[in-house]
Amino acid sequence: ESGGIGALTEEQEVEYEKIRDAAAVASVAPRRKLQSAIRGLESARANAAKVAEERKECEGRKEDAERSCVELTKRKETLEKSLESTRSELKEAETTLSVLQKTAAEYRTKRHNIETQLDGINNTLRQAKDDRRKDKEEERILNAIGALKRHFPGVKGRLVDLCRPSQQRYNLAVTVAGGKDMDAIVVDTKRTATDCIKYLRDQRIGTATFLPLDSIQVPSSESTERLRAMAENDKRYRLAADVIRVSDESNRRAVLYAVGNTAVCDSLDVAREICFQRGGGRGGHGGESIKAVTLKGAVISKAGTMTGGVTKDDVNKAGRFSDQKLEELRSQKEVLETQKENLDAEAGRGSGSHTAKAEDLRNTIGNLRNKEQYSKSDLEYTKKKLKEQISLVKSSKKTFAKLEQQTITSEEDVTEANNLVEQSRQGVRDVEEEHFAPFREETGISDLRAYDEAIGKAREDFVKKRTDIREHLAKLTAKKKYEDDKDFDTNLAKA
Repeated sequence: ESGGIGALTEEQEVEYEKIRDAAAVASVAPRRKLQSAIRGLESARANAAKVAEERKECEGRKEDAERSCVELTKRKETLEKSLESTRSELKEAETTLSVLQKTAAEYRTKRHNIETQLDGINNTLRQAKDDRRKDKEEERILNAIGALKRHFPGVKGRLVDLCRPSQQRYNLAVTVAGGKDMDAIVVDTKRTATDCIKYLRDQRIGTATFLPLDSIQVPSSESTERLRAMAENDKRYRLAADVIRVSDESNRRAVLYAVGNTAVCDSLDVAREICFQRGGGRGGHGGESIKAVTLKGAVISKAGTMTGGVTKDDVNKAGRFSDQKLEELRSQKEVLETQKENLDAEAGRGSGSHTAKAEDLRNTIGNLRNKEQYSKSDLEYTKKKLKEQISLVKSSKKTFAKLEQQTITSEEDVTEANNLVEQSRQGVRDVEEEHFAPFREETGISDLRAYDEAIGKAREDFVKKRTDIREHLAKLTAKKKYEDDKDFDTNLAKA
């Protein structure tokens, strides 16, 4: 049937096979060209895909770099503001510390001057000795000590009653060296001292100074031995502690607290020599300042202040000081003590003191310097990274522009390769058409491909069987010819 699939006779099948073989041979060159075009198309598509992937990656890098630039720019601005603020705070803290140090120095100078004046007034008042008041005060103190001893076994007594100079000539020097601590009450422990103070307050007896043996600070044995060795080489002076005898050695610690490493000198010249001249000035004795007292009562303090000598006549005359003079000294003492308290109040105590404030400022300055250094390093790093990212954005834009052009070119290559494949396919179809067209007209089968698909399996089985039969027939024909060609007579004759 014309236009249908139809069926082929055996002869037509044979002819169809021949036509197909001929068409296959004739289409070898066009098919090679087609395969080459297909490979070119695949290569063009692969290249286009590669370029598209590179373009996508480049675009991603560019966008990441642009985001990084925005973030790093904001971070740079933040760090610059922070660094500027930190430097401003640092400068302010350094200025405040400088002012505070100057104020603290002025405070120490003023306080030292007041204490020096107070020491002079107290020494003068001690030397004055109001006999009537002394007798009455002495009786009150002795009665208070007796009461304390009865209530508290740890009370030893007044230091002045527990020791005495080894020689009479040291009496005045030892009294001056011990100062007000000679009238202090010696007790065994700090706890006993606290109980005694509470007792005096509760009984309204008065006040007293206590020396608890378990907590008072005394010079180190190394410094004492060093000065004692120097004194043994120079017989003109000796340690005050070495010319004081105690009835009970357990009280020696109180003596050492009262007189420390004070040196008792034969004269004021000797005192000046050991305090100022040896070793080239103050602290000449191994770099250690010492206090010196002369036999006549003159004093050179560790700070270098000198108090005039006190003779036996001066002591006797002190009691004749007029009441007016004593009252003036006491008034001056009160004024100085008030000034000292006001000065201490201005300087502050504890966390509000000059020392504490200076320490806080030093800590603040240290922290600000660390913060400044960290911010500076971070800013430098941020600027470096920002510069890198800006450079990356620029290079990415250039690369992206190139890849966009390559994308256009690769797409054009794919289009061109695809057209070439279609042309090659058409070439194959044209060659095959030259062989199959007459056969289609002869058989009336318009679509041989549809025919092949419809009866392809059956025809393949038929062709295979036909091929097998023909091969078997060929074998039989060859065998018959072999048998026909044999010369049996000749073979028999030879036999």
